[in-house]
Amino acid sequence: MSSASTRKRLPIRPSLEHLRKQAKRLARLEQLHVTEAQQQLAADYGFASWEALAANVESLRDRDESWRSDSSERLPKAAQANDLSLVRAILDAGSFTQHDLDLALARAILRFDERRAIADLLVQRGADPDGQYGADYGPIVFVTGEALVPDALQFLIDHGADVTFSPVDTKYGRHCPLSYVLGSYVRGHNAAKHRAIAILLDHTAYVPPEVTPPVMAIHRGDAEELASLLADAPALARQTIRDLPYGNLPLAGATLLHCAVEFGELACVDLLLDRGADINARADLDGGVGQTPVFHAINTIADGNFYTLEHLRARYVDRIDLDVCAMWRGQPTPVTPLEYAEQAAQPSDRGDHRPRIADELALLRMWPNRPD
Repeated sequence: MSSASTRKRLPIRPSLEHLRKQAKRLARLEQLHVTEAQQQLAADYGFASWEALAANVESLRDRDESWRSDSSERLPKAAQANDLSLVRAILDAGSFTQHDLDLALARAILRFDERRAIADLLVQRGADPDGQYGADYGPIVFVTGEALVPDALQFLIDHGADVTFSPVDTKYGRHCPLSYVLGSYVRGHNAAKHRAIAILLDHTAYVPPEVTPPVMAIHRGDAEELASLLADAPALARQTIRDLPYGNLPLAGATLLHCAVEFGELACVDLLLDRGADINARADLDGGVGQTPVFHAINTIADGNFYTLEHLRARYVDRIDLDVCAMWRGQPTPVTPLEYAEQAAQPSDRGDHRPRIADELALLRMWPNRPD
């Protein structure tokens, strides 16, 4: 067993999945069999065997958040405030847990362009690039996908983070690093998204089976690859896809055009329409009263997809039917695109940031004509 001076502390709310990944990485680094690496890791944490470590982790799994240290997350809060001096002082004082270190790293990663110096310092002092965010969110690397921060993703990988693992259970369902990038709620930052996808694929990230080649081509903004796929299977342009993933509006049962509009990939939108996609196709859900593609360009977070609505109006105004009504989760009755935008424009207590909502409403109200 390791001596007390070198023994590691288990992170707050430790994850057996996380520890397995640590053991696999140790096995690769030191050319050990996985069982040998597990035994060594258990000893590092002060346990006689891997089985004893696993049993301890399982016994802690359901403990309340009060198991956290009494530090009230001073270190993560200092990192979030971008206070490098305070972060250094807390680290020097030693008044933090492994969980505090890892959570502080996650907060630094979230605003990496501003807080890189803090991220560097935290990793130097023992923050784990493979660490858990806490509260069942999952590994820190997921932050880089949700917020689309490719520089932070590369930083974590450069410091040993694993991005090859298959989906793990989180409070938001089962996810892997790539699914967090593809499922990001952020819109209008496609260059950052394309780079994050490229980084993950370059490091052999797990690709979920529902992310088919046409779906991946759209998420990468690769109209050339999409054109090649459609040439081999022209019917794809008009098919509904039962397991079409992601989307701030549900995409399951929608078409590739719905997907391209949802993610603001304009070159792919134009290509699909040129290859026969139906701009008024309904998603195959909710009894056949699903949304048409234009709904996906309306009421997006921070109006991040407003440019797509402008593009659709500029090029396809005579083809888009704004009289169509759609129903999906959360809507008590079918609504038109304009009615959907008007409902979304009502004041709410959610603090929605919609800088262009007036422009969106004006554009929809001035739609000149509709198909027969």
